[in-house]
Amino acid sequence: EFCRSSLRGEDQRVLDIGAGYGAATLAALRAGARVIANDLAGEHLEEILIRVPDNDRPRLACTTGRFPRGLHFEQGTLGAVHASSVFHFLTGRQLEEGLRAIARWLRPGGKLFLQAATPYQAAFAPFIPAFERRIAAGEKWPGWVAKVSEYSSHRQRSQMPRAIHLLDDRILRSAAEDAGLTVERAWLYQRADLPATLRLDGREAVGLVARKPDQ
Repeated sequence: EFCRSSLRGEDQRVLDIGAGYGAATLAALRAGARVIANDLAGEHLEEILIRVPDNDRPRLACTTGRFPRGLHFEQGTLGAVHASSVFHFLTGRQLEEGLRAIARWLRPGGKLFLQAATPYQAAFAPFIPAFERRIAAGEKWPGWVAKVSEYSSHRQRSQMPRAIHLLDDRILRSAAEDAGLTVERAWLYQRADLPATLRLDGREAVGLVARKPDQ
């Protein structure tokens, strides 16, 4: 759907935030889009440049920078934004700032495609009761975990960040709407590439598709 959305209209650019090794970037290029690939790690972008076919290279631009404050685009110049495994590294304030920035960058009718981690993973199962208590208490960011080691002793904890912001469909829907986006879909699901050791109950990831309203 990100690739299809990338091709609506002429001279349309799309942004892949946290592009990694380029799964979404390369797919969008194959579909004919003009893509801006962003990642914190320059070596990831170098790998994308190695992998991209020569005929697609003129439609690819790469930029390092930490989202949201490290990225800058003119208002209304992007047709779509893709962000996979990015938002769960942001604080609540950064998340709000990032969604407002995306809402500015998108053209009217442009779409955001977002994927993030939820508490419903084996590694974070001990945190679920606290998460649900915080939701019941009306906390705005119930999934913020300042110190992962306080809740997780999972064998893969050494590969996890010190802090993480676990999200769900309700939290992201509310935040996107507050930023002025129209949410088309928000749902929980299990990523096909999630290691078996992290799987819990089929709600391990959250997806969101939101659109900038037409003017």
